[in-house]
Parts: sequence; structure tokens; C-alpha cells
Amino acid sequence: RLVRYALAVLDTLGWRWGPAHIEVKRTSRGPVLVEVNAGRFNGVDFGLLADVCVGHNAYDVTLDAYFDQAAWAALPALPPRALRGAGRLVKLVASEEGVLRAAAFPPAGLESLVRWGPEPSEPGEPVALTVDNNSCAGYAWLLHADEAVVAADCAALHELQAAGRLFDVDSASGAES
Repeated sequence: RLVRYALAVLDTLGWRWGPAHIEVKRTSRGPVLVEVNAGRFNGVDFGLLADVCVGHNAYDVTLDAYFDQAAWAALPALPPRALRGAGRLVKLVASEEGVLRAAAFPPAGLESLVRWGPEPSEPGEPVALTVDNNSCAGYAWLLHADEAVVAADCAALHELQAAGRLFDVDSASGAES
């Protein structure tokens, strides 16, 4: 139902060719459109998550459409009914600003963490307070066969962020932009 809805949105917009990033929320009343970015990706690298969970990603598929007709023709018309694994891209939150005192290593015990991309990451770098989606402090890529493991790791990251324990920040120094 969500796929049919997303395709109908693209049809309504007259979008016939090229990548599109579509966010749809599942509600008790049915699908609700959040946003459409037709013609471009959303700027965040979802390639690894899509490769593992779906079997291909928008970046490679777009290149196939232009340069490898055999690969393009071999793609299924619709996404799989069931994902091959669970994945989440978690935006990291800096709950205080200042200067990073120690390298931002990934937290221990996150079984599904496959990629860690904090910004900042090295001692001495300024840490800006996260106030919205555009000021996030990097990303954590979570992947696992079991959705419960991914959910638990996501919750653990959120707890660390809320407690201000994700980054070791000297807040007395103040952040410099």
C-alpha cells in the first residue's frame, strides 16, 4: 500500500524519470506524504543500508539506468515485500557545545553498529549544539538481521545523547564556528 501510494504521488507530480527520495508516514488513516525530493537524494548516504536491507541502492541503480541497461532491466519493478535485514541511520546529537576533549569513539556494546561518523571526531574540534536536523553531529549506521537488536542499539544511542555522554565536551571553552 505504501509503495502504491508513493508511485501515485510521483505520477501526480508528473515525475517519470530519475531518482526520487520520498518520505511517507504510515498512519491509522492510511499513508500520509511527508516530503518528496524528486531528482535528487536527500544528501545522506543510505547506500549501505539499502544494499543490505533491499538488495540495491538508489545511487547504483541511477548509474545502471544510464550506463548498464542489462543491470537496469534485471531490477525488480517494486521493492521486496520483506526486507533482508533491519537497518537505521541514526542522527547523532550534541547536547552541549564547546570543544571536544577526546576522540569520539563509538560506544561499546552496540551489536548492530557498522559505521560510525561523528562530526566532530578529533580532540580540539569545536562542538556545536544540535538544534535541528541540519545541525546534527554526524551519523551512526545500524544493521542486523534482528530488528529488536537494531531498536535496542538505537535506544541506547538516544539515551547516551540525552544524557550528554556521546561526546566528551569542554563546555567552558565555548564552541567556535
